[in-house]
Amino acid sequence: MRSGNTLEQVPSARREKRAARVAPKVAKPAKTAARVRAKRNTPNKDQILEVTIELLERGGEHGFRIEDLQARTKISKSSLYLAFGNRDGLLAAAYARMFAAQVMESISGLNSVVEMARNPQELRVSFHAATAFVAAPERHTSRLDRISIIAGVRGRPEFREYLSQAQRDLTAAITRLLVICQHRELINLRQHSPRVAAQFVQAMTLGRVIAEIEDLNDEKSRSEWVVAINDFIDQMLFDGLIDD
Repeated sequence: MRSGNTLEQVPSARREKRAARVAPKVAKPAKTAARVRAKRNTPNKDQILEVTIELLERGGEHGFRIEDLQARTKISKSSLYLAFGNRDGLLAAAYARMFAAQVMESISGLNSVVEMARNPQELRVSFHAATAFVAAPERHTSRLDRISIIAGVRGRPEFREYLSQAQRDLTAAITRLLVICQHRELINLRQHSPRVAAQFVQAMTLGRVIAEIEDLNDEKSRSEWVVAINDFIDQMLFDGLIDD
């Protein structure tokens, strides 16, 4: 006679299978999300220099703070120094760009004058007008800025390196312009090389600040200075080409 079909008499394999069907399912632990690193900002030198120049013009070098630059550009300090070496390197690059922009403005105007000139007489008239423009009191601040930038190279090798290259580029641009004029027979550089003439033109521009320190609003002094510089230009550039 068979015994009652109790749970104890069910084979162990069947008991385990039934228990598996009725047991509550346990949720698998969720996978931990992979940690995503924040994307590092790559230094944009043009943006950095533009903001640096803006901050320098607003508060000067003594008021310039790296933290203000970082807040504006979102660039880390390590990335800044990787791009520019150190604080002096950053300021040197910014000042060199300011310096180049100021003088290239003048070069752009000279290029237009040369392109429109059809003969030495027309070029001389335009150069004389340019001299009067350069001597205008409104240009005084720009001249002072350039002189301040040049003076800043003292004891700062990084600054001198940047500024020297900018100055070489600027002198080369004016030199090329004078060579073009010579080839077109618009000027006659008999006694001086185009490079020396280019340096002299720049020196005349900066030299005006000496008279302005004495008296910025002396109109008689300004008029006499313009006449004197035009005499030098005539002798240096148009010797033998124009009979007055």
